Amino acid sequence: MKTFIKKTIFHALCICFILLTISCENKEKRMQKKMHKVIEKYIVNDLSKGTILDSIQILRIDSVSDYHFVAFIIKPIIDNRLDELNYKFNHLSDSGSIEELKLKQDTEYEINKLIDKSNYYSNKLTAEILDSTNIRYYFVSTLIYTTDSNNIPSLDYYGFPITTDFHVREINELINE
Repeated sequence: MKTFIKKTIFHALCICFILLTISCENKEKRMQKKMHKVIEKYIVNDLSKGTILDSIQILRIDSVSDYHFVAFIIKPIIDNRLDELNYKFNHLSDSGSIEELKLKQDTEYEINKLIDKSNYYSNKLTAEILDSTNIRYYFVSTLIYTTDSNNIPSLDYYGFPITTDFHVREINELINE
């Protein structure tokens, strides 16, 4: 009698484990399908005229917390943009045309704005205000296969920050929040 109960409990646990595994796989597949649809819609709207989307291969989906989003996505993007603007600023002439002087002034303004934003995020990181458990985004790494109007195939790597309610966010939009 005891062995029958043990076998019954063992079989029930095995069935529960199998059902749980199938459920998790289905949930992951559903999420990947949603991500694929969101990315496809985004890419199709952004393609140049005559270019055809052949396929999208999702390489990886990472869950990103508030802390990790700032530390590994926003802050490095701001720092890279600052490097680009500083390079541009340093190569603009002070004795050039009015257009060049205006461009230098605009570039300096954008640099100062990004320095303020970088300091803001640095303070958040060092003050440990950001939650490292709250999932804020999914960062989806993909390969996008396209064919241009001349039938030349192309393969590009893209990373997409996607909200938990499945909307692609533009990097510039995120920086300017």
